[in-house]
Amino acid sequence: MTDSNRPGVILFNPWATSRPRVPNSILHLAAALGDTFHVELVDGNREPDPWKVIRSLLVSGRFRYFACTVMPGPQLQQAVPVTQQVRKKFPDIVTIWGGYFPSNQPEAVLRSPWVDYVIDGPADTSFPQLLAALEVNGPVDQVPGLILLRDDAVVRVPRGPIPDPDDVAALPYALLSKRYSMDGYLPRRFLGRRTHAMHPSFGC
Repeated sequence: MTDSNRPGVILFNPWATSRPRVPNSILHLAAALGDTFHVELVDGNREPDPWKVIRSLLVSGRFRYFACTVMPGPQLQQAVPVTQQVRKKFPDIVTIWGGYFPSNQPEAVLRSPWVDYVIDGPADTSFPQLLAALEVNGPVDQVPGLILLRDDAVVRVPRGPIPDPDDVAALPYALLSKRYSMDGYLPRRFLGRRTHAMHPSFGC
């Protein structure tokens, strides 16, 4: 299936630091989606104006979903206004937040007019399941870790099991390097001129 025939997903990593690190959170989501969806990664740590990039992607009409990982603190300062713009300019786009902040404050997030769904916990299984259900207008009640509003009440679907690290798909670094030079993620450190941090576990 060509990119033009696959539903599109934008995965956004909001700004958190002036010293960018490889955005593992959105890379894991991209890996979980595999070839089923056309995925574009936008890293707020590398973009002077991420909304400009996201808007240009949405204007193409190829994207149905906007997903954003959000930690408390600096990421909120960019995640909120960008998500507001997505809803204001492209109201038909489904918006999904994940990460520490929406998992702990789902009511504040879902009662805003900008976010449709929150995924609580590891999204390697739940994120593809949610998109698959939405693609066929099916029920989402069984998507593990999903949090949503129903009849003005916040509903939490129980989390699924933590994925076995040996079963997680390889991270698609080639997808990241399509938009960003990998040198920007390899800072000079006392260990060498080009260093890369590794995360051998799930979560914080």
